[in-house]
Amino acid sequence: MVMPQFATMLRRRLLGLVFSLCAGVASAQGTPSPTLTKSQAHQALSYALKTNQADAAYRLALGLLNHDPTDPAAHYALALIFTGAGDTKAARKASRAAFRFSRTDLQSYSSANLSARLAVKDERFTQAQYWLRRAHTNAPGQVQRNAAVQSFRQVRARNPLKFKLSGSISPSSNVNNGSLSRNMIIDGVPAIGVNVGDAMALSGIEAMLNAAVSYRISENESSETRLVGRVFTRHVTLSDDAKNLAPAASGSDYAFTVLEGGVRHAFRLKPKGAIWSLGGVVGKTWYGGDPLHDLFRLEGGWGWSPAKGRRLSFKAINEWRRPDNAPDTRDIYSSLGASYSHTLQSGNRLTTALSLSQTDDANPVFSSQGAVAQIGYSFGRAFGPVKLSTSFKVGVSDYPDYRVGFITVPGGRKDTSVAGEFELMFHKMHYAGFAPTMTFRALRTDSNVSRFETEQLSLTFGIRSSF
Repeated sequence: MVMPQFATMLRRRLLGLVFSLCAGVASAQGTPSPTLTKSQAHQALSYALKTNQADAAYRLALGLLNHDPTDPAAHYALALIFTGAGDTKAARKASRAAFRFSRTDLQSYSSANLSARLAVKDERFTQAQYWLRRAHTNAPGQVQRNAAVQSFRQVRARNPLKFKLSGSISPSSNVNNGSLSRNMIIDGVPAIGVNVGDAMALSGIEAMLNAAVSYRISENESSETRLVGRVFTRHVTLSDDAKNLAPAASGSDYAFTVLEGGVRHAFRLKPKGAIWSLGGVVGKTWYGGDPLHDLFRLEGGWGWSPAKGRRLSFKAINEWRRPDNAPDTRDIYSSLGASYSHTLQSGNRLTTALSLSQTDDANPVFSSQGAVAQIGYSFGRAFGPVKLSTSFKVGVSDYPDYRVGFITVPGGRKDTSVAGEFELMFHKMHYAGFAPTMTFRALRTDSNVSRFETEQLSLTFGIRSSF
């Protein structure tokens, strides 16, 4: 019986404090003596909110803000009161103030989470994603972080706007795909030439940025249509050694930019069945600062998840390119790819992929066929502050009509490439759900034309979303 009596006494005391402070706040004239300490006022405010005494809570919050305009609890209380009254505009303003003046992780998390809920209520989904990323950053514990990630994914699924941004900086031993050897040797041909200047491998730093965006313009239970766009850019800075090796070369000579836009339609033929997709894209590319070619691409895809954690997909592409230096000609690039991924019981993920490609160039020298096989493995659990993933890739290319000047390469040019990479993501160093990555990459290409025998070692520093 002691506990119920104590609880009743406490409620009565807090209620008395609420009314006494309300009276003090309502007094516009004179200098009334304080009736509550700041701590008591916060207790009274909390009690008023819990007991749905909105008017008393409003007056208490105003009283606290009159004493301290940066009081985060008072701003947060106003946000809750305005939310209950249906005034989301005022509630958003108050929750932003609560976040700005937050003094603890819990206050920051709570106000950011409330801002996200208010944004969802007004169907401001992109704004909600922003606030959920802030909530993830300031979450006081793993439970709250997991909740923020789950909410983010739910909002992302509802948001008609999707965007993906990634960037990296890579010190590299070969930024221009230059040759390993000074000698220009063609297997089966007795003549020997010389590789000079930028025909040799040049070291430097590559900086890359990729931004993709799409907007859903229609949807129903079995399909959706999106407008899509992408910008990719690559810039190079040559090392001092590279400048000495090729004095006439400049990093801007190897700059590359792609600008694309188009439409994609995805649909299911039956509920929970495979997803089919069709799309058309137009674009333009630049190399070395000059226009390279215009493009038009048709693409189709098919993806199916036979079981949880398993995914099988196919993709076909046919791309027509109009070279800027020969606008009356057309190059055609075609590819067909398949991939399979499987999340194991351990949480680790295995991925495999195979792609076939063909290029029909207006200049037969550059027409080719190729194939690439890849296998990847990522670990589900972290190793201390990092998450690990690795991949290995083998590719072959055949240029049946390749020539070097007037010399025809016997049997055509044949290249074989082997590449491996090892990526570390520092998931503990995240900010707003973005974590830094570091990737070690090694690539070697063997060819019967020594100009295309290359080797590249690079270390890439990037940033990627962790959810």
